[in-house]
Amino acid sequence: MLEAVFKGHAAFTITAIAISVAFFIAIFLASKKRTDRPASLALWCTSMASVLFLTLWTNGGTQGAGTCVANLTLLEPFGTEQGLLNCLMFAPVGFMGVFVTRRLVPALTCGVALSALIETAQGALPAIGRACDTSDLVSNSVGSMLGAFIAFALVRFQKSDLTPWRMRRSPAVITCTAFTVLLGAVWITAIQPHSVKATEAVGSAADDQRDAVADAVHQAFGDHYTVGNVQFSSSPDSDRGTVMASLPVGFIQINWPEANEITASLDMSDSGKPSGFPVTGAPAHVENSAQAKKAAVAYTRTHFSWAVPGSKMEVSPVGDKASLGWLVSWRRYHNSVLMPMRLDVQIDRTGHVSQLSTRKAPDVTVPPSRIKKDEALQLAKSSSPGCHKAEAGELLAVQNGSKWNAVWRIKITCKDSSAIVHVNAHSGAVEMKEKYPNRT
Repeated sequence: MLEAVFKGHAAFTITAIAISVAFFIAIFLASKKRTDRPASLALWCTSMASVLFLTLWTNGGTQGAGTCVANLTLLEPFGTEQGLLNCLMFAPVGFMGVFVTRRLVPALTCGVALSALIETAQGALPAIGRACDTSDLVSNSVGSMLGAFIAFALVRFQKSDLTPWRMRRSPAVITCTAFTVLLGAVWITAIQPHSVKATEAVGSAADDQRDAVADAVHQAFGDHYTVGNVQFSSSPDSDRGTVMASLPVGFIQINWPEANEITASLDMSDSGKPSGFPVTGAPAHVENSAQAKKAAVAYTRTHFSWAVPGSKMEVSPVGDKASLGWLVSWRRYHNSVLMPMRLDVQIDRTGHVSQLSTRKAPDVTVPPSRIKKDEALQLAKSSSPGCHKAEAGELLAVQNGSKWNAVWRIKITCKDSSAIVHVNAHSGAVEMKEKYPNRT
């Protein structure tokens, strides 16, 4: 939430600070003759008003319209920078609440209620343009609670003449009940919750994930590189994701939890010097595809020998006149069906590996192909009325649940949009259609 508010919005930040200062002065002057703690009351009210201002200021979008993400991983926000910032933002609300009231419950109640009000407004009001997320509710509430407990401990151990505020029970109960009923009505009528196991967030990797990415680095590059910062990027609705590690130059990542796919980029040097992985025996200056092929084969036999047997190898230039080198690829086919394994090694002009992409997967068995390419093209066209141009790619093995099928991957081009269509080569069924707008 804080990142979305502050990033690139200097004018907004200055405006928020100015309004907060003006609000503090107004509350202080208005309460000076009505309470013995006007400064604390003004700070408490200002902390709540500032949070409301920062979180409900519209950004012109419609991101939060009618939906709210219910994150089932309650502790996830505390492993991210964003969650910790949200927690910090609400700490003053609980802290000043205790200093004003000298009571714990009212301060806690106000902090949690304020966070609930914000998330409800973000989910129900499209004009705000912010996303409702229970992770924010959790981190905000915990921040308010931490602030309240710290203040409560300080109040108990300090000598002060300030007495706790007396709360009339009936008005407090009526107010809390009315507030709860109002928010409940909004959720029932205007917000659709969407539960996920985890939101798309990047956090620190676990020990087994660190071990897995270290093994991948050793397999791909031996002891040439040391592993730096390791993070895990999780996917919504599942425990799957990507483990990413920084290297002295570049990065490497693996899929999780399978850890059978490796992607690495090593051409990120700012000095102009070669930054890739040196291949033993490769020439210092690679001049043509034959030399690049020889270097890639030498590298592959040492580090990924499983990709060579039975595979078809292709070499293609990268960049204008192979300015970035050559991409050497290994693929395996059974009965003209592309198997799921892959290996791509990019060799730069200095004989170094600059890019790497692997997927170690066994060959699979698929039902016999009955649909020819021309038939698949017609089936793909019929699934997209009004579209007349169809281009068929390879016949490839695609997993659907626990089964593997051979499918034709076909690109359909329409007037304003295009689509990637998968046609089952055995049954002729259109199994997947992904549309996207044409770029102008």
